[in-house]
Amino acid sequence: MAFPYKLILCPVAFDENSLRVLREAAAIARAFGGKIVVLHVVWINPLSTEGFVFAELRDSQTKAALDKLTQFVAGELSGVDHQLAVEVGEAGDTILDLAKDLKPDLIVMATHGRHGVKHLMLGSVAERIVRSADAPVLTIHPHIPS
Repeated sequence: MAFPYKLILCPVAFDENSLRVLREAAAIARAFGGKIVVLHVVWINPLSTEGFVFAELRDSQTKAALDKLTQFVAGELSGVDHQLAVEVGEAGDTILDLAKDLKPDLIVMATHGRHGVKHLMLGSVAERIVRSADAPVLTIHPHIPS
């Protein structure tokens, strides 16, 4: 994990702030000749698998997410070495597990800007990553002007 950042992990959730995060990660990668691994985590509610074979649901959700991820990054990563990844699981655990495997130099991710009771009730994946990841984490708040 050294500067300059050569390997960047960029978890995204397909929202507007994730697009801003992707653009920031791309700018960093371009500046330092780095590679981005763009990750989307699919969470499948165990209760939703009733009547379905979990593997079939996982495979269809993963394929749909990969198609959406491909469209999401289209045009944003031109000239940047990148890889797309879709994993199934709880977002925080999955991001941390992939970070342990990849050993990125930097993690760039969005925050949702929740505070107060919403933050306490819903938690914060970004906060967990900041506290637990071995790599530096750059978080982009949704209310910061582009």
